[in-house]
Amino acid sequence: MSLPPGGALRALLLLAPLALLAPAFLAWGAENPTARSVQEAERAAEAARAAAQAAAEAARTAAEAESALARQRAEAGRRAVAADEAADAAEAAAREAAVVRDNALVDLQRRAEAMAPLLPLMRRLGQWPAETLLAVPVDPETALRGALVLRGLTRHLSAEAAALREAQAVAAAATERAEAEARRPAAARAERHAAAAAVEAALAAARTQRSAAEAEQAEAAREAAATAARAGDLRGMLERLERARAQAEAEARARAEREREAAERAARLRAEREAAALEARRQATRDAEQRAALAREQAALERQEQERREGARRQQASRTPATPAPRAQGGRAQPVAGTLARDFGDSGAGGPARGLTYAAPPGARVVSPCSGSIAFAGPFRSYGQLLIVDCGGGYHFVLAGLERLDAEIGARVLAGEPVGQLGGGEENGRASLYVELRRNSQPVDPKAWFRGRG
Repeated sequence: MSLPPGGALRALLLLAPLALLAPAFLAWGAENPTARSVQEAERAAEAARAAAQAAAEAARTAAEAESALARQRAEAGRRAVAADEAADAAEAAAREAAVVRDNALVDLQRRAEAMAPLLPLMRRLGQWPAETLLAVPVDPETALRGALVLRGLTRHLSAEAAALREAQAVAAAATERAEAEARRPAAARAERHAAAAAVEAALAAARTQRSAAEAEQAEAAREAAATAARAGDLRGMLERLERARAQAEAEARARAEREREAAERAARLRAEREAAALEARRQATRDAEQRAALAREQAALERQEQERREGARRQQASRTPATPAPRAQGGRAQPVAGTLARDFGDSGAGGPARGLTYAAPPGARVVSPCSGSIAFAGPFRSYGQLLIVDCGGGYHFVLAGLERLDAEIGARVLAGEPVGQLGGGEENGRASLYVELRRNSQPVDPKAWFRGRG
């Protein structure tokens, strides 16, 4: 991407704000600047900022072009490395071909030297075979033996001549291959240097172009800052002239605002007092209703306690191996699904039981027996994880033997809401949960609570 010449771009960026600043300079000479002169100065500053943004965009474009050329240069570098590898491979092949050629030439020389003494004999046999055989007068048997020897020698010489010709052909082919392989590295290096030189030239041009654009951007930014400063001076003078005129109006508005706020505060205080009185009456009504409900609940618990004492033996005989999962009924729920292992008042090593002990499946879910708030949640002595639920009206449930707690101190829970989980069980494969109900800090039988309604 090409950019305008450096001088033309700089002149364009400088003349645009100067042309727009002419009306502002005329207004500057007046005794009192007007809003129109300030607007013209601000328009000039905006034009200068636009010119600076254009210069910044040009510099950014140049930088992107340079980055693109840098990527091309990186690609050319990778190709150069590949060319170097190819050149090294070609040189290795050339060296290997040279070694083959040298070995072929040595073999050819060795065979030529071995056949050199036999060349006169071979030439004589080729020209005068009969005369050569009859040159020495011998008996027929010796002559026959000599003919056989000469025939074998002739075959050997023919084989040696063929081997010599083959060695000459191998040496010529090896020499031609070595010369061809020697030309390949030079061509690869020449191509690599040409590509790298072209990319370097383009990258240098892009850098030069980007440097010029950045310089023009800096100059345009300085001019925009100066123009904005002049516009700010004009705006400040106009604001100081208008400030005195607007001060009286501001004071009048402030007085009116204070009077309005005072009236609103008075109205708000009256509304708050009325709302507080209404809330107090509602709270008194709720307290009375809650006291009445607690009284009814206490009377019902006492009646249920009497019924429990009368039917304790019958309930002990009618126990089943398992009870259904806990379900909230009228704000009360059985804390765990299981069988009753020890009843309230049963004798034991520590005296009569002050609560109920349930045998439940390992990992059974424990729920809150009532709606209320968590008064305690955490480990306690040898009881494991212990939970105390404040049910209101002086009633508290203690749940001990949990392995995990799912409720925190101060949290609000509903009857039947999960609050923890039992562990993996004891030797008999069942987990234990201890449940104790306290009324005004005294233990009472929880079964009467679970049978209750309301």
